Amino acid sequence: MEIVLSDDDRETLAVWARGASRRAERARIVLACAEPGASNGQVAHVLGVTATTVGKWRRRFAESGLAGLDDSPRAGRPKVGLELSDAERAQVERWVRRATSAQALALRARIVLACADGRDNQGRRGGAWCRRAHGRPLAWPVHQPAARRPP
Repeated sequence: MEIVLSDDDRETLAVWARGASRRAERARIVLACAEPGASNGQVAHVLGVTATTVGKWRRRFAESGLAGLDDSPRAGRPKVGLELSDAERAQVERWVRRATSAQALALRARIVLACADGRDNQGRRGGAWCRRAHGRPLAWPVHQPAARRPP
């Protein structure tokens, strides 16, 4: 599959290729594939990726152009949309700054702030806390003292 780049596409890809992101690697692959006589194996060897990876991005660029180099939507349940009012955000930020005696509360508050800012939280418990916080008043993460044995 031959890749022919317009001047605008070549310029955009050159700018993208300067970074260290996934999109930069994809741009470098497409730029290398646009050279006359470039095979997947040659490009893979020069760039240190597999020939399968080169073939994937060559095909996606040929089918969709620059938009084909963007990430595809991920499988699974969509991220929970969490929006905090100014007062709620201020309260959660106060919880984040709590002393070490309330570390669990501070951690949960950090997770909720990350979810509210639209960042992915890769931790196992992060998604559960985001789902708990969604649609509830600010009382959700209040620190509960550990149950003690009766005297």
